Amino acid sequence: MALSAAARTVSGPLATSGHELASILGGTLIVDGTQAIRGCAVDSRLATAGQMFLALPGERTHGLHHASEALRAGATAIVVEGGEGTAELRQILAEVELAVRATGASLISVEEGRVALSRAATEWRNRFTLEVIGVTGSVGKTTTKQLIAAALGGESAGCAATPGNANNEIGLPMSLLNLADGTVRYVAEMGMYVEGDIRALCTLARPRIGVVTAIDAVHAERAGDLDAIERGKGELVEALPPEGWAVLAADDLRVARLTTRTPARSVTAGHAATADIRIVDAVLDEASGHTTVTLQIRTETVRVDLPLFGLHFAKAAALAIAVADLCGIAPGEAAARLATVQLPSGRATVRMMSGIRVIDDAYNAAPTSMAAALATLAACRPHRFAALGAMGELGAYAADAHNAVGHAAATSGLELLIVFGAEADGIAEGARAGGMPIEKIMRLSSDEAGIAAAVGLLGDMAASGDTILVKASRSVELERLIGGLATRWSEEAK
Repeated sequence: MALSAAARTVSGPLATSGHELASILGGTLIVDGTQAIRGCAVDSRLATAGQMFLALPGERTHGLHHASEALRAGATAIVVEGGEGTAELRQILAEVELAVRATGASLISVEEGRVALSRAATEWRNRFTLEVIGVTGSVGKTTTKQLIAAALGGESAGCAATPGNANNEIGLPMSLLNLADGTVRYVAEMGMYVEGDIRALCTLARPRIGVVTAIDAVHAERAGDLDAIERGKGELVEALPPEGWAVLAADDLRVARLTTRTPARSVTAGHAATADIRIVDAVLDEASGHTTVTLQIRTETVRVDLPLFGLHFAKAAALAIAVADLCGIAPGEAAARLATVQLPSGRATVRMMSGIRVIDDAYNAAPTSMAAALATLAACRPHRFAALGAMGELGAYAADAHNAVGHAAATSGLELLIVFGAEADGIAEGARAGGMPIEKIMRLSSDEAGIAAAVGLLGDMAASGDTILVKASRSVELERLIGGLATRWSEEAK
């Protein structure tokens, strides 16, 4: 089952001159510098020496306004979108040209920045025989990406991954262009809003392994119904070569049936008895904040001690072990590597505050991830609290989805359920319909006054040993509640 490691690892510049870069981008050369170009930035604050700076138009500003900053950071090429533009932009471009000539950098004009970025990433990717693992799913793709990269050994083993959630038509090609020398494997997170998005990303990255974590109503407002989302997520497995592998979540019916849509071979992971990598057990350790996962892979039993708190992390661990196995890494070795994995703040990370466990899951929310978080909360003792906000972009599924979350909350044995904002009223209604006493349901606004009220309620009610879940879509900004609780309890400790 093992796939061979890459023969040609990442190294060298993308281009050695402005002339060569213009040819790659399909652009017009304005200033031909002689400095080598490697990597790309679209934010001047993140630009580093040797990169090209792609000056894209934004909602509030144009990248040209920041091109000089990129040059000061050491950028060796400035790439701008063509067209006449405003008089102000023409003046700025003239100033940038003078600065480019003064530094020996290159200046190139392209018709469309995103197309040029795609051309550069495609050229770069085609130079190397990377082992690319594509990861998509309505929920869990960032976490699963992180666990896969860790199981494969991380940077010390030549394994890179898309940073953060840079999973779109700008983030993924930039990630490819910024791969470190010596990279042999690349874990590429792939997001979608509409059908065709993932197909385009696969054309860039050319994955040989594709992982699908879940299919849910996330972004249904734009993507359409669940069938459309399934078709979109399925574009990853359709793009795999016959010698590749599709790694599928066994417990999600829509994901599991993608096996009929791929020319590659398939492996499944999950709780299902038929799963190739089966989750035998998942146990929370409240004292350490860890989750112990027991997996069965062929005749071998593997135990994973995850430094993460959540029963739903078992699926991500199983998918990561499956990918490592396909890459020729022993399951036991991959499991040991997962013992040190870390997730970004806001993704079900645990913070202890005055002895109270606060599950910071404020970064995002979807129906399945809400249910999973509440299942984890229900396993905690002695007292449980949930502060929940709306799940965004669910379209026609929004009302039923919020109601279902409320029903799940009602069966979680909560001391208090706080629901933020009118958009999440369905959670409160579902909880009441599910039998939760009305005095245990508190509706608050999602403004600063509502956040302050929640800090007061939870601060008064929660005690050492208790658990608080904070979860909502990113737009609700419930990290404000996390910060408020931290401030309150740190001040009390003084």
